[in-house]
Amino acid sequence: MKCSAFVLILSSMLTKQQNKLFNFLKEKIKKTNVSPSFEEMKNAMGLKSKSGIQRLIDGLVERGFIEKKDNKKRAINIIEKKPLKNNRDLINIPILGSIAAGSPIEAIENTDDVIQVPKNLVTENKKNYILKVAGDSMLNKGIVDGDKAIIEYCNDANNGDIVVALINDNEVTLKKLKKDKNKIHLIPENDNYQTQSFNPEEVKIQGKLKGIIRSY
Repeated sequence: MKCSAFVLILSSMLTKQQNKLFNFLKEKIKKTNVSPSFEEMKNAMGLKSKSGIQRLIDGLVERGFIEKKDNKKRAINIIEKKPLKNNRDLINIPILGSIAAGSPIEAIENTDDVIQVPKNLVTENKKNYILKVAGDSMLNKGIVDGDKAIIEYCNDANNGDIVVALINDNEVTLKKLKKDKNKIHLIPENDNYQTQSFNPEEVKIQGKLKGIIRSY
């Protein structure tokens, strides 16, 4: 039986690090009426580079939690919007790294980031994780570069399922699965890409697609 996938489009979803910085900004601005410097933000977040802080700031701007005036120092303003909080209706899902929807890329790397999603969008008592999509080979299924794929962990799947496939214990990709007696076929959903076929021992199923998160 094939699993049906959903597309969850959210503008207000924050990672753990974004939420931490957002809370720091709120407290600092509330106390001093001035936004903190990059150095203060680096220290608060335990980061070593300004580029890491800038990425978090850009994420908060894109999701509508803060606004930043160009060419001005300490010019961050809080937009009154509360991020999602842990409660009985939400579940934390870890972001484990990137996955290619194109040519296979390096194996998944662990991170400490999580995203909160409504519990009713995932299967109860199943292990789930999130991978960032890179590439456009699954475009015809509505999966685009930059999406976050919610994956339900499993080590087997049915023909037609969209799966996370680990190839030769090194490369990982997101493709439609087709199995026959002698081969495992990983099928793209984009005419610009070709199906790849492997011996069964070369491919390990690491999960199947449960849904897509897309942020504006």
